[in-house]
Amino acid sequence: MAKVRILQSNFSSGELSPKASSRVDIARYPNAAKRMVNVISRTLGSADKRAGTQYIATTKNSAKKSILVPYVINRDTAYMLEFGDLYMRVFKQDGTQVAGPYEIVTPYTEAYIADLDHSQDEDAMFMFHGSVYPNRVRYFAENKWDCSPAPFTTTPFAEQGAYYAVALTLSANTVGTGRTMTAASAVFLTSDVGRAITWNAGIAAITGFTDTTHVTVEVKVIFDSTAITSGLWNLDSSPQTSCAASSKDPVGASITLTLTTDGWRASDVGKFVRLNSGLVKITAYSTALAVSGTIIKELTSTVAAPALAWTLESSAWGTANGYPRAGTLHEQRLVTAGTTKNPQTVWGSKSGEVLDYTIGINDDDAFAFTLAGNNNQANMINYLVSALNLMVLTYGGEFSMRGGVEKPITPTNVQVKPQSPHGSKTVRPIQVGKETLFPQRAGRKLRAMSYDFTQDGYKSPDITTLAAHITETGVACMALQQEPDPIIWMAMTNGKLVSVTFDRELDVIAWNNHETDGAVESIAVIPSGDSEQVWMIVRRSVNGSIVRLVERMQSSWYPIYGTASPDPNTFPLGDEPFNWGFQLDCAISQDDAVGKAVWTGLGHLEGKTVRCLADGVDMGTFTVTSGQITLPRTAKRTLIGLMYFPSIGLLPPVVQTQEGSSIGSALSVNAFYVQVYNTASLTINGDEVLPGRTVGPTQLDFPPALQSELVTASMIGWDDGGSVTLSQAAPFPFSVLGIVRSVTINGG
Repeated sequence: MAKVRILQSNFSSGELSPKASSRVDIARYPNAAKRMVNVISRTLGSADKRAGTQYIATTKNSAKKSILVPYVINRDTAYMLEFGDLYMRVFKQDGTQVAGPYEIVTPYTEAYIADLDHSQDEDAMFMFHGSVYPNRVRYFAENKWDCSPAPFTTTPFAEQGAYYAVALTLSANTVGTGRTMTAASAVFLTSDVGRAITWNAGIAAITGFTDTTHVTVEVKVIFDSTAITSGLWNLDSSPQTSCAASSKDPVGASITLTLTTDGWRASDVGKFVRLNSGLVKITAYSTALAVSGTIIKELTSTVAAPALAWTLESSAWGTANGYPRAGTLHEQRLVTAGTTKNPQTVWGSKSGEVLDYTIGINDDDAFAFTLAGNNNQANMINYLVSALNLMVLTYGGEFSMRGGVEKPITPTNVQVKPQSPHGSKTVRPIQVGKETLFPQRAGRKLRAMSYDFTQDGYKSPDITTLAAHITETGVACMALQQEPDPIIWMAMTNGKLVSVTFDRELDVIAWNNHETDGAVESIAVIPSGDSEQVWMIVRRSVNGSIVRLVERMQSSWYPIYGTASPDPNTFPLGDEPFNWGFQLDCAISQDDAVGKAVWTGLGHLEGKTVRCLADGVDMGTFTVTSGQITLPRTAKRTLIGLMYFPSIGLLPPVVQTQEGSSIGSALSVNAFYVQVYNTASLTINGDEVLPGRTVGPTQLDFPPALQSELVTASMIGWDDGGSVTLSQAAPFPFSVLGIVRSVTINGG
């Protein structure tokens, strides 16, 4: 038999996948655990009980999903926005809702909010969804907000023809010449000859004009049917006739554009004409031969340009083409991407003018670039990330966009390179230092993309490799909390909450599971002075009904020590020796300077079994009835909410003996030592080794003294793994710094 003492000095590797439980050869094994629930692996190595959550409000409509979006002006002024079905509500840093409750109307339905993207400038947040014109959310005062279509002076435009709300009938949908296209109402003009009509995969070139409702076409590609749906077919390119301008300059001048044959339509107002190296915006329709316009860029001459030498261009965004689903601010431009018609196109506004997408060739002009497919795929752009370069995340792979050497991206200077073929899920990525973290396309792997100088490119290693079981259901949303430790919080598609403590400099990647009586559906973080607040929307079952509650992790709560009544001038006390933080979920804290036994305000937990801390004493469980509970004695400060339980299941100890590895040998844990910090109530394999109650001389409970010491427990008995679970069954602080096991190994 061999006797050894085995030290585990920290938990900086978090929870290890069961499939890696035999990987004793990896460097992270000695600092990992088999199971870590409701604890956070700190960068210094301790495993601390996570903060409980404070109940803030019930969402406006609990029957429908909603999401949280942070709006940060500075560290001292930030708001949490609740976006639900066609509304937005506002919450302040102090956890209160702007009075009213204050609410504004938005164009985003419940079906849209899950795919919302956003990017914030100093005083405005731009919102993106593929089915909605980009909106701008602006803050004027905490009770004065606006959400309205962004007032772009110019949206991206290109020669792309037009869609018309007129049904068409084709005499024959098969390939061939001499087919007749008949319109339900007047739509055709003489200069349409030479243009093509497209619908789904079908293509027909117009070869002859009969009248405004009849043209002759040659079917190039077979149509699905002879009946072509109104509003879904496209008349491509530009009118096939010559165009002349009445004047070539100056910028801002009003001019007339005249065609040789009928080609202008009233719907052309607002479109752009590229002519003789200049640009004109159409402002008014006169006839099919003449329109008025404003010079945006000077022309080189007034000589008439023949067909194909000038273009009629319209907005790349619209009901038929779709709207950008992604956007970010990068190098003083608002960069957007990913419409239905142009899923791999990236548009950048003019430099320093985020509302102007006038495309040109000057360095400060707006630009449009279309990515080449990655791995022979053309995939929708999911997100744009402003990092060292502009990172473009698609379902099929990741791309980088940058300008030349030490130059920004310009209309004539861009390098687009595919970086990796992993693909991303439609979950908003986050930036941690110089790394971009995103879930891979299936949502089960979290990748950290960063520039690697040795490869002169980006690499995206999987940081879930050693804890793949935690994210196997798929990531639904995530947010970064940078203080006090860098922690990425994630809600899974099944509502589970997980976290990963992520610090490259300290080589910490530690995954932890978290459980609560409900399902987390949205998560977001806002700053609050020197700290950061984690907010969530949690779906819970309350009194037989499903409700959705806005909650935030709350790390600040002090018990009342002693029996003396506090001075009313200084109540509540603020100089207690240790800040316990919320030790319950969906909880509320209340004070009463006199003291009382009946505590109300618990309607959000009606019918639920709750736990109560009264002046720092665990009073046990109660059932909420009529929104209240009654304590067996009076108290001055309470914390009432749902219990959650921290637990650490240790990996079996592995040592090398004279006979070889201890794996498979019978183990006897003779003694067990736990170094705790400010902890009350600790159980080891179900046996309490650190009490959670203190009885005073008058037999009334006092708050337990928090212990920072080495706790010893005897663990006599043989088994094949030396399994040990540290846990807590009371609502008190809990922090484990390290453990030592005295083990006898029988090699058998």
